[in-house]
This record gives sequence, structure tokens and C-alpha cells, in this order.
Amino acid sequence: MGELKVGVAKYNITPPLDQARYLGPKGVAIDIIGEFCARATVFDDGKRKTAIVLLDISEFFPNITNGIRKLASKWTDIPGENILVCATHTHSGPRVIDYDDPEDYGGRISKHKSLTEKTQTYLNILYRCAASAVFLANSYRKPAKGKIGKISVPGIGRPRVRMKDGSIGHFTISHSIKDIDLNKIESESPYDDSLYILIFEDKDRKPICGLANFGCHNALTFIPKLHTDFFGWTMSKIENELGSKFVFSLMAGPEGNVHPAGLIEHGISLDIAESLVPVAGKILYNAIKKIWKKLTPLKEKTVFSVSKEVYFPWRKPLTARGKQYVHNRKVAGGKQDKKGCFSELQLIRIGELAILGLPGEVFHEIAMNLKNKSPFKYTWVISLCNDELSYIMPSYEHKRDIESGKMNVQRDFALTDENAENIIYQTYNQLFKIAKKQGERNEKFDL
Repeated sequence: MGELKVGVAKYNITPPLDQARYLGPKGVAIDIIGEFCARATVFDDGKRKTAIVLLDISEFFPNITNGIRKLASKWTDIPGENILVCATHTHSGPRVIDYDDPEDYGGRISKHKSLTEKTQTYLNILYRCAASAVFLANSYRKPAKGKIGKISVPGIGRPRVRMKDGSIGHFTISHSIKDIDLNKIESESPYDDSLYILIFEDKDRKPICGLANFGCHNALTFIPKLHTDFFGWTMSKIENELGSKFVFSLMAGPEGNVHPAGLIEHGISLDIAESLVPVAGKILYNAIKKIWKKLTPLKEKTVFSVSKEVYFPWRKPLTARGKQYVHNRKVAGGKQDKKGCFSELQLIRIGELAILGLPGEVFHEIAMNLKNKSPFKYTWVISLCNDELSYIMPSYEHKRDIESGKMNVQRDFALTDENAENIIYQTYNQLFKIAKKQGERNEKFDL
């Protein structure tokens, strides 16, 4: 096996102001805060190539993945199925689906038959720009060595608590345990506040790029501005400081039970919420700076990608929001029927690291279980990859909602039913075996 090569690039995907995600009565932004980008990283072990594309967007359907993969594989020698596409999940980003929340329209569901011309025009630009990032990253490949590690980052996210009445209590940086009656708490969900980071350097030990994975909802700002939020703030600060085309991709980890956007729900003004973006960004930035010199070598050089299309049943009953989302997914070309949908689970292996891409906002419990099942030394779980099925909840959460008769906000948005958790475990058990054998059977590592 030859030496590992890594290439990286970013490409501007900032949309017009009137293509902003639903941010006001007309969905028109009044300002742009941060450059919206497609960040691409290409990995090449001399035998195989894979790529990860991170987009500064929120909503996500298979048409985006398919559009980017089709062009990127046409312009490079990277197979489309070896490209993982994911989102930062900023909530003040470009509109990529024609979504009207039925809760704002008396429960009416919009039965549009196609994407608007404006949205499709932007999507076509997005496909080409993201594929261009992959093309450039592939062109910029150079020998590289990786360093990996993690650090605890308290202060941004909090665990959920299940109340005895069946409801959910959110802990955000404005809503603490002091605001909740301890006698009314039934249980507290697990929460992983670790920031996982991987840095690649060239032969002269100059940083080329970085990838990171943090499990916290990138949604502090619901404001009438195109805003990359605190993930974008962190990425831009690191890139500006290092310069020389260094690209840092901060990918959303498990996030279904962490919701800083609850700041607004608890009476925080939009201006104050926006002012907290650099606060959260600096917390991540300082953690990255602290762990940077303590990273350990990522030893193996195998690059491999494997994925599987699986069928997820819809949960019953679907709420008005769920029905609208299912309809929008169909309009955007999602593969589905009346009872469920087909979606993709992907695993990208980079030596000792397995990156698991899930099509939705996966809960921390599921992510932790996947890490325990993984045969790899390091395992990252990335949300919002290749598709979006909204919240992917543990089976017991569905069961508890049914028993309590009170649906919490996460299940209100969930599209998949209680079978999703086991489907994910069964599928990744298969993908783990395939990815592991590819290294052991065919490769020789320079340890």
C-alpha cells in the first residue's frame, strides 16, 4: 500500500438573499453573516479514493446528494457512492426545499408537485459548486499524515430530561436544571459532549486540513439573516488564522436531544441569540486550540467506503409536519412509498477511523451504541448525511411517548418509527465487517 494522500478545497455556495430559509414572512434575508461554503476533503490510499463534502445548509434530501455525486464522479475518478455529503445544519441558511410549515397555516399541507424554479436554480448552482470543490480537492492531493484526538466541551449542549408527565425538558445555556422541578424528572438522557478532531499535515508538518465532529445542534440563530451560526464561526476563524488554503470541516454529530435554538423558546431575543454565536464558537475554538498539540498519530493508511440502501417504515401516526416533510421528500425525488422510504447508511474508513454517516438527526444513545459496536479504534457518528429523515430516536422513546400519551417535540418531527434503531444497528454490523475485512484481507499497513 502506498502513502496516504489528502486533498482539500472549499467553494462559495452563498445564495441570493431571497433564497434564505424561512426567516420571516417572505423568507427574505436582510444580511449575510459568514461565507456559505461547500468544503470537500478527498482521501487517496493509492488504490481507492473517497470524499466527504460538508455543506452550510439545513434541510437535506437525496436530490442534493445525487446531484453532487453525479457531477463530482463525472469530473473526477472518484466513484459517486464513495462520496459522503453532509450538512452543518445551520438554521439560517439557504432554502433548498419549498417548505411551508403546516403549523403556521392551520394544519394545511402544501401539495406542490415540483420545486419552484428559483429553488431548482439554486440547487443546480449548489451541485456544480460542491462538485467543483471535490474536483479541486482531488487536484490538490498531497502526501499527508493524520493526527487524531478528542476533548470534552461543556457549556454548549445539554442532555434532555424526560418528565414524569411524558414531556421533554430541554437544557440550554439559558435554561438550566434550576428551572426544572427535580421531583418531576423521570430520567435523563445520555449526552456526549466530546469534540472529535482529525488534523492532516504534509511532509513538512504544515497543516493541510482538519475534520471535526461535535454533537450539538448548530442552531443558535433564527434570525432574518443568512448566517452560518457557531459552526461557521469556528470553521472560519481557524481557516483565517492558518491561511494557505487550510480547510476545516466541522460536522454535526448526534443532535436530536440538544437544542440551543430553545433559547428563543425561553424568551431570549433574536439579538441576544445572535450575540451568543461567537460565545459558542469560541468555546469550540478554544477546545480545538487546547487539544491540537495533544493529538496522536492516525496510523493506518487504508481508505474505503461502503454503504447500503435500507427501508425505514414511517412512524404512525405522522403529524402534519411529518406529512408535509414526506410530501416534500417525494417532490425532491426521494425513494419512498406510502408506508416508508429507502435511505442510505454509509461508512467511510480512514485507517483506524470509521466515519458513520446517518440520514437524520440521530440521538446520542444510538451514536454511543454504534461506537460500542464498532471494531475500529476511533468511530465518529455524523448526522444529516446523504438524506434527512428528521430525528432518529431510540425505540424506547417511541414506546414511552405512546405509553404517556404525550408526544414530545422530537417525536413530533420524527419520520421513522421505532424499528429505525435496530435497522441501523443491523446494517452497521454488516458495514463494520465489510470495512474491517477490506483492510485485513487486502492491505498491508506500515504500523
